Amino acid sequence: MRKLLADNQYHKIEIVEGVLVSTWKSAFIDLTIAQKMVDGRLEVTKGKKYPFLVKIDALSEITQEARDFFASRDAAEDVIIAAICATSVLESFIANFFINVNKPFFHAEIFTDETI
Repeated sequence: MRKLLADNQYHKIEIVEGVLVSTWKSAFIDLTIAQKMVDGRLEVTKGKKYPFLVKIDALSEITQEARDFFASRDAAEDVIIAAICATSVLESFIANFFINVNKPFFHAEIFTDETI
């Protein structure tokens, strides 16, 4: 079952079989956009924790400040564990860099398929 929770210019947030799914729409993400995305996610989760799938298909550039923020405890407030769906070489590079350099507060894995 798929339920749409939010849809804005930065990402779409859904619940799919108990997993929170964020489909990113922005090709560029800076700290301001990252904060808006997390605020929007926290608004719809209302303190409930979820496994989290992030689909970064549209992403081509993300600033260091945005990566640092996404890796922080504040950004991980409602995340139990994260899966990053990276379907291109660039997306895989960005996701690997995020996990290995920014070291997110939550456990994260990279997948090439979004199947839940």
